Amino acid sequence: MDPLMDLALLVQHGENREAVLCAEKLLAESYTVEQIVDAVAKGVAILRNKCTIENFQLLDVLLACRAMTEVVDECVAIKLKQQLDSVAENHERAAGTLQRKTIVIGTIQGDVHDLGKHVVATLCRFNNLRVINLGKDVPVEGFITAAGKERADFVGVSSLMSVCLPKIKMIKPALAAQGLGHIKVIGGGSAVQQSTAETLRLDYLAYDAFDGLDYLCKIT
Repeated sequence: MDPLMDLALLVQHGENREAVLCAEKLLAESYTVEQIVDAVAKGVAILRNKCTIENFQLLDVLLACRAMTEVVDECVAIKLKQQLDSVAENHERAAGTLQRKTIVIGTIQGDVHDLGKHVVATLCRFNNLRVINLGKDVPVEGFITAAGKERADFVGVSSLMSVCLPKIKMIKPALAAQGLGHIKVIGGGSAVQQSTAETLRLDYLAYDAFDGLDYLCKIT
């Protein structure tokens, strides 16, 4: 059987861990991200006949969507981040040792979504910012420690989950308590956009990656 069809069927049957392992294997064998995404989409599309009034099987659909999400988060996103890193590293080598400002960036504790944040980090690197990427699920203390250690000019924090917003609100006061109140704090992500910069104690609330980049470039 076609290996891509194997992946589609694993997603269709809701076999999330097996689907992730299959996708990882295919990517290691030089299948492209586009092929993986296409296979995953086909696996979910097969379930279309289970979403009708006459035949609605919610559990099957939920399990397939979980499998699809895990393949995207654990395989596709990681592959894309690796590709972005490779391109950004080549750019940095070509740019040489310019004097650059530093941004510490991460996804706040409780949120494990970080592809969008990684795109922002890559754009910053292309615009000659020094980026300290803390990854996902980062506690407030992690931002503060890294900002002090790296002598950061900016802290960038993101979240797609509104339940995490109270932690974002703690970053600016925690920086000030450590004598780092001069560091600008920029927030982004769909959950952050539901609030305001004033409520979250942010210096700037970015509505997308390029909006945030524009703000950083104006400051630098």
